Amino acid sequence: MNKNNFKNEFLNCPLPINTHKTIQLSHGSGGKLTQELISKIFVPVFNNEFLNKQDDQAVLNINGQKFAFTTDSFVVDPIFFPGGDIGDLAVNGTINDICTCGAKPLFLSVGMILEEGFPIEDLNKITMSMQKAAIKANVQIVTGDTKVVDKGKGDKIFINTSGIGIIEN
Repeated sequence: MNKNNFKNEFLNCPLPINTHKTIQLSHGSGGKLTQELISKIFVPVFNNEFLNKQDDQAVLNINGQKFAFTTDSFVVDPIFFPGGDIGDLAVNGTINDICTCGAKPLFLSVGMILEEGFPIEDLNKITMSMQKAAIKANVQIVTGDTKVVDKGKGDKIFINTSGIGIIEN
């Protein structure tokens, strides 16, 4: 095999895109490494027509009515920032994902992971901003879950929100 054939063979050989053996912070950034996780791990394992589209939401047809369903997790620092906080971001981010397919958002769920020692006053501020954002968007937060992790095992508060909206024809 001459040098040029070797180069051509090498370039045509399927190479693994992911050279990481462990999860890196950038795997959660929404960029190239996030897409790599989705396409190389999640899609092959959870293989279905909805996930294979890799949209921000799944459009579900239930008895002739279309619904948009989405989930998103929020892990920001600082949790309070100019113009908002993690709670406001969670509600509005999930509503945005529902709206991107033309759906009218209806209901949200909220899951919180709280670090032991997190100030109740801060939790109250965050939940109040979530409710304010929900009212502004005319949606209701209808269910949720809360877990507490040992001090030092989390970073104050992590929020996961899921939402459902209706696509009116």
